[in-house]
Amino acid sequence: MLPRCSMNRYTILATPLFALALTACSQGKEAGEGQAVAKFELAADNAAPDAVTSDSMPGKIDPPDAQWQAAPSGAIYGEPDKQPLIELACDDGMVAVTRNATSDKGAKALLAFVGYRGILRLKVENDGKAWHGALRSDDPHWIAVTGGPFYATVAGGGKVISPASSVASQVILQCKPQADATIKGATGEGEDVDPTTI
Repeated sequence: MLPRCSMNRYTILATPLFALALTACSQGKEAGEGQAVAKFELAADNAAPDAVTSDSMPGKIDPPDAQWQAAPSGAIYGEPDKQPLIELACDDGMVAVTRNATSDKGAKALLAFVGYRGILRLKVENDGKAWHGALRSDDPHWIAVTGGPFYATVAGGGKVISPASSVASQVILQCKPQADATIKGATGEGEDVDPTTI
């Protein structure tokens, strides 16, 4: 047990320190109420992934068994022994597109091809059984299809995810417009696309 005089001395020393601590807490609370809290970010263990390349897929192939095949008319994409989901054909310098998905006869929509190097929005019309549209083969927006993997989507038709395909690309690249080629289908609209946002 400490002598009484020692206790008084320690008590005298401890009292100001305790008061200082209470003052600091009080000031800190008041400062925190009126000031923004400083935030610090720690380096993540996993670095952000590199931007996707044209060899990457915008998701799993859907449907899983779908594949591109050459056809007398051009190229078809779909599951074996089933109706093709997408058909491409060259007709007098035009690339004709058929997306087999039923809708109201006469309905109009945009069939979008979204790729890593661009987006093609093709105006299409439904005949009650499928969507149809066409666009000149030299339109630069076809890069959405020829530039790597892409997905195609249209109202009521869901999303079809396709890998990069030389079969599909050849239909477009080898389809040479004639000097007097006329627009038999609706024109397309497109835009460049940032691959990291797909």
